[in-house]
Amino acid sequence: NLNGVVFYNTKNNNPDGFGAIPLTFDLGAGQVLPGLEQGLVGMTKGSIRRIIVPPSLAYSQYPNLEPQPTNVEDRRALDSVLKNPRRDATILFDVSVERFKN
Repeated sequence: NLNGVVFYNTKNNNPDGFGAIPLTFDLGAGQVLPGLEQGLVGMTKGSIRRIIVPPSLAYSQYPNLEPQPTNVEDRRALDSVLKNPRRDATILFDVSVERFKN
């Protein structure tokens, strides 16, 4: 996020320690944060984009949507931002689109 706290990273989210597990979801199905979904619109395979999601379109309003932290330490990192009134709950995602599936 904009506070420099990493809470979700597909490069190290495999509990087995072998390779990354990409975040997969259906665009438009309401499975991910609305701000992240809006930022993905128009992206193409292989593209990279930095998406900044305001609190009104992120976990402050949609705490159960993806992406969710995959371990206890990452959950604590996210909570340290969301539950701390001295921090801005704006979230930053660096996104790389690997593929689309119909």
